[in-house]
Amino acid sequence: MKALVTGGTGCVGSALVERLIDKGFEVRALARKTSNLHHLKATGAQIVFGDVTDFESLRAAVDGVDVVFHAAAKVTPGWGTWEEFEKTTVRGTENLLKAAVEGGAKRFLQVSSYTVYGDACLKGDLPADESTECAVCLTPKTYYDYAKLLAERACWEYHKQGMIKVSMIRIGSAYGPRDRLISDRIYRYAASPVILWPGRGDPRYAIVNSYDIADLCILAVTSDKAIGEVYNVACPEPTRLKQFAHAMVQARGGKRVWGSIPFSVAYVWCYMMELISKLAHAKEMPFLNRYFILQLNMECHLDASKARRELGWVPRVSLEEGTKQYVEWRRAEEEAAKKAKHAAKA
Repeated sequence: MKALVTGGTGCVGSALVERLIDKGFEVRALARKTSNLHHLKATGAQIVFGDVTDFESLRAAVDGVDVVFHAAAKVTPGWGTWEEFEKTTVRGTENLLKAAVEGGAKRFLQVSSYTVYGDACLKGDLPADESTECAVCLTPKTYYDYAKLLAERACWEYHKQGMIKVSMIRIGSAYGPRDRLISDRIYRYAASPVILWPGRGDPRYAIVNSYDIADLCILAVTSDKAIGEVYNVACPEPTRLKQFAHAMVQARGGKRVWGSIPFSVAYVWCYMMELISKLAHAKEMPFLNRYFILQLNMECHLDASKARRELGWVPRVSLEEGTKQYVEWRRAEEEAAKKAKHAAKA
């Protein structure tokens, strides 16, 4: 079976490319010429240059594929303009759907996010399942969330019209090699011998390893049961965010002293970091921003029993194994960067 993966240089997409190749798929990965292609080249996947925002560049990518795995999006929650999110996540998905249909693809797997549920999974003891209403509204804080919701609607419209068979997953929070969001921030935060946690919150968090997510993606596109269905992605037992941070510290090694600072102080500090970045016209999201700090005090509580019940999906990567995997990858990247820097000076 021939598969196209978008977002193949990212956390979920890169794991998906590996898993697909392991299972005998013929894999084609869409990538921009400016992306870091080191890992993709090592997998042996066919690399096709293009961008979801450029419809014409997608024609060659989808030509002759049986299934499309769409993991590409603008993944900078809390940072960026609505125009940027709409162009990449919404219009990009529409472009890919149109190209997939014209190219003859039969199945389309949309990688979405728990954030489309809005506040439903952020508070309380009742986890959000797939029947929970997607009630996110468009505000400057929810550009990422709302763009994901509109992308979902585009997918379902194509499915309802019978143009392509769609399946969908909604991830709680992905972590693993090449993750530049939660893993990156916790990894860097855990580098200090003294870790000051903002506030006293320790929310439940639906954090899932990227390789377990990839396994569910493959189950979804190879099962007729999954046609027209959406599946939450979360471990059976929610992980506490401090539990994830402790696992990252343990994987890094060494002793840490834990303390806390008032949440209001951390929030103001992040606001100042955002302001400085904006005044400097920085394109990259600052290391800490208000969105990230708010996540440290918000629940991400998902019920993923449907995926286990209907598809037999079982997450297999433990938190200890997954954080160790991330730390080993990160250290290898840092070592490679040092060698490249020395070589440049020589």
